[in-house]
Parts: sequence; structure tokens; C-alpha cells
Amino acid sequence: MATLLAPISPASASAVVGESWTLRFRTVDEFGHATGAVTPVLAVVLPDGSASVPVAGEDVSIGDWVVRIVLAQAGRWTAHVSTPEDALDMAAYAVGPTTPGGMPTVNDVALYLGANAGTWSQTQLAEVLAGERDAQRAKCGERANYPDALRQALLRRCARALAMRRMPLAVNFGDADGSGSLVLPGRDPEVRRLEGPYRRLVVG
Repeated sequence: MATLLAPISPASASAVVGESWTLRFRTVDEFGHATGAVTPVLAVVLPDGSASVPVAGEDVSIGDWVVRIVLAQAGRWTAHVSTPEDALDMAAYAVGPTTPGGMPTVNDVALYLGANAGTWSQTQLAEVLAGERDAQRAKCGERANYPDALRQALLRRCARALAMRRMPLAVNFGDADGSGSLVLPGRDPEVRRLEGPYRRLVVG
């Protein structure tokens, strides 16, 4: 009788280096009933491309398997679970802590601004970077890993803040009919998109 695999844990996961990645799956027969007749084989590929030795799963009850893998490297981990008749794949992405040297700098802001960077002094760029970093921290909190999405959002925040300095009232007089005015939106949609998954939910 064939032994098939049914995933219990999600097929993808995110974690911090040093944490455990928990995989749960079930072995079932052709009728969907749990069976322990066959022990599944689990092979893990590390971010550096090396393969681990076969990982043994813990049969917590008939047909229910749990495997815990310590994510010792930053990057993409994959796990391939198989029986003679079936297979499934899972993946996890582990991130490591961002060092102080890896945080956005005034030079990064200048590169982001491109040709417009020369219109601002290093002091002005540093002031805006510090202020927008505080504003981002208030929205998204602080975390050991500073992801690329937050980095791009911070640079976008800085560019917008500098542009707004040229318009203290945040108003452009309209060019559509020559008489109206256009008030710039208070929140940048691109910043919201990039920061969205990391923003803290405020209750009350």
C-alpha cells in the first residue's frame, strides 16, 4: 500500500538565524488514514548549497511527524521530504542581525538622490536621515535584522522629506485650470507599501 505525504506546517517560513525551523507533516495511506508503515526521508539543503546528513523525524503519534532544524546560516533553506511513493518540499528564509555598519548612511541617501544630492549639504542629509529613521522606528519598531524593504522605505522617506523642504506648506498651486491648488498627500504610498508588513498595529 502506498504511503503518501500531507503537509501540516506551512510550505514556507521566515526566521532569525539561531532559531528552530519546525516542520510537521503526516504520512497517510491511499484512503487518507494515518499510517506509520514507512519512515519518511528528509534531506535539507543549506544556504551555502551544502546538503545536511539525512534528518530523522520524530513520530509524535501514528503518522504524525515533527522535525526541528536549527537555522545556523542566513539565507534560504530547503527541505525535501519523501517516501517511495510521494514527496513534498518546504523552504525557510533565515535572516541575521544587521550590524551598525549595515544601516543606511548619509552616503546611501546621496546615492539615492542621484543628481539632486549636490543641492543639499552633508549636515542637511544627516539631519533628515536621523529624523526619518526616528519616524520609521516609531511606526515599525526596532528589530535585530533591518530588511531591504525598510532600507528602501527609509531612503524614500528621506527623498520625500527633502523635497517637502522646498514647499514648507506642502502646497503646489494647480496647473490644471490655473486657479486651483493641489495639496500633497501626507503619506507616501510607496513608503506604506514597503513598511506595511513591519508596521505595528496600534490598538485603542
